[in-house]
Amino acid sequence: MPVQQRGKNSWQITINNGSDPQGRRIRITKTIRAENKTEALKYEKILAGEIAKKNYVNPQSMTLNSFYSYWKDNYLKAQKKRDKTVLSYDDLFRRIDAALGHMPIDKLQPKHILAFLDQLRTCPRLDNRPGGLSDNSIRKHYTLLHLILKKATQWQFILNNPADAVDPPKFKYRNTKKILSPKELGIFLIALRQENLKHRLWAMLCLSLGLRRGEAIALQWKHVNFTEKKLTICQTVQYIPRKGLSLKPPKTDSSNRVLSLSNELIDLLSVYKKIKHKEQITLANKWCGNPDFNENFIFTTWDGNISHPDSMNIWLRKFAKKNNLPAISPHSLRHMAATYLLHAGADITTVAGKLGHSNGTITQTVYAHLLQNAEQETVALMNNILSSSIEKANKI
Repeated sequence: MPVQQRGKNSWQITINNGSDPQGRRIRITKTIRAENKTEALKYEKILAGEIAKKNYVNPQSMTLNSFYSYWKDNYLKAQKKRDKTVLSYDDLFRRIDAALGHMPIDKLQPKHILAFLDQLRTCPRLDNRPGGLSDNSIRKHYTLLHLILKKATQWQFILNNPADAVDPPKFKYRNTKKILSPKELGIFLIALRQENLKHRLWAMLCLSLGLRRGEAIALQWKHVNFTEKKLTICQTVQYIPRKGLSLKPPKTDSSNRVLSLSNELIDLLSVYKKIKHKEQITLANKWCGNPDFNENFIFTTWDGNISHPDSMNIWLRKFAKKNNLPAISPHSLRHMAATYLLHAGADITTVAGKLGHSNGTITQTVYAHLLQNAEQETVALMNNILSSSIEKANKI
């Protein structure tokens, strides 16, 4: 029979696919999940059609390594995932591939995944730095493996996702990014006045508005509304090795945002705009930017090409060292913007919107320690409110 029930909601489909050179009949079998025989028969017709068109991929001949390539072609490309995301998956899959890539995908069991996770806890880092993998890194490997096998289950390459039977590795988010103290921040701001206007403006935009590095570099003059003192964030720049720089939509839909600009930032932008416009006119044919000035990027090289994001890391590292400040990165400026606002009493929803987080939960996770401190301060505040109320009542 072409369709036979093997268990509850489990059906085995058998398709005759001609004969081999020795005249032996070739049968392709596949076990699927279906609510009833009618549904199983529908899938049997689809499967027979795929085999007839030579489109069928036999899961029994697929290793995890080969399925990963299939998954990338049929899921990541269809979802139009960023090149940077694909590269990060490739980097994580290297360890998965070394341990499990040779295994047929339908033979993977929870015990294999458990052994792999245990191996990750003791293996060295691939970058030759001291120490092992962090809890966060181990969890990322599990998450990717679970995602791959989830699609394999959904596409009925396998009946069940073996990763479902394995508890996700525990990890606690630790925010270790450096924050300048009030005194260090003062030194930073005073020293910044002596820097060229390009770096001064870039640093103040990131620090004041909490911009991501790529968002700041991707800014064009058309994104600045000088009249309404607004800045539109609608794109980011990514650098991919061997591919170069490319403009992309922001990280999430919520990263598309309009931010208010202070008078100081408006003044800096106005002065810098005049300087860049004069440079474009002076360079004439040597200008590599857009003839329409408003289409040009704010932060460019001397000839009008967009600046490389890494150039800001290099400048910031040298600037901090020159002024005896702790080493900080462009992302530290974004982190400081959120930290200072939360310390000052800004509500988490407002800060999340300013940073372009998809929801307040992300902000709450990253800055949990600040919110806990703020909650502790409410104890004294509430006591003051209650004591004041009693004093007022006693005076009546």
